[in-house]
Order: sequence, then C-alpha cells, then structure tokens
Amino acid sequence: MNIIDINSFSSINNSKEYFLDTNVLYWYVYPRYGLTKKSVEYQAKPYYDFVDRLVSDSNPLYTSVYNISELLNIIEKNEFDIFLATNPDCHYTLKDYRKDSVERKKLQNILHTTLNNATAICKILDFNFTNSKLKNFTNTFSTHRCDPFDYVILDNCVSTSHTNIISDDNDFTTFSGINLYTANVQSLADH
Repeated sequence: MNIIDINSFSSINNSKEYFLDTNVLYWYVYPRYGLTKKSVEYQAKPYYDFVDRLVSDSNPLYTSVYNISELLNIIEKNEFDIFLATNPDCHYTLKDYRKDSVERKKLQNILHTTLNNATAICKILDFNFTNSKLKNFTNTFSTHRCDPFDYVILDNCVSTSHTNIISDDNDFTTFSGINLYTANVQSLADH
C-alpha cells in the first residue's frame, strides 16, 4: 500500500493509468455536486484539479460499472435534495419524486449528461460480482474496512493491474496492493 498526496504529486508519465473512485467521479463529472452541501467544494477541489491535469495530459483513466451505478444513485438522491430545497412546501418521498414525470425527465437529462461526461474521460470496466468475491470479502473482513462494493471493485482493480486508485475514501488505506492517490488528511496522516 502506497499513499500519495495529490496536493504535491505531479504526474510526468502521461501513459500512467489511473482508476477513479465514485467520489472523485461525482466531483468531476457532475456539475451540481455542491448545490446542497457547499462545504464539499473545499473537499472536492484537490481531486477536481488533479483529475483535470490528468485529463489535460491525456493519462488513461478508468472506472467500473459499479462506480457508475453508485454515481447515478448518488446523483438521484442529490437531485431529490435539490428538489426538496427548492420546493419547501412539497412533501414528496423519494418514491413520489420518481413518479413525477416532469422531474423524472429532468433527472434523466442530468443522468445522461453525467454518464456522457464520465465516458468522455474514462473507460468503464465491466467486472464480475461473484459469489466467490463475496466469500473472499467475508474471509478477509478483519483485514480491511471496505464495504462489499468497494472490496469487489478494489479486488478487481488489483487483479486487472489497475492499481493507481484516486479516492477520498479512508477505508481504501486498509486494502493492500493499491497505490492510493488522495488528499484525505486522515489517510495521509495515518500512513
């Protein structure tokens, strides 16, 4: 496990591949990420700047179908929060929001744009989510702090040699075999 501070790292190798975790994708390809939580902009800026340099330098970037699925789910929840904030008299649940055809169409456009943004900068890898991977997750549970999805994503990254991971997730510091590129202060301080 190597932990690299993206605030001071500068890639001089534009053929070096990087894998983007969901939080980094969210901050880079979804323009409305800070509308409900302004404090996240400070957290997101180092990742946005780092990925922007990698894109500008034509570094190969990857993510997985699981990260994209998680990204689209988070965006739906954020758009629902934005909807509630801008419609304080509305008492929708998320299920009600999904039934509103006007809001559904707006959300579809946002999801479509976000997916296009992601595919413009990343190759999306298809990974197998298998029973044996879940068994490995539970067998190694005490050696890491990952949830099942992050474990399977990282396990697949290691097995396919996509080991340069950009993430703000401190749990990734407990997964061996990767190079974690981060600005997470706790991750950097602990290692």
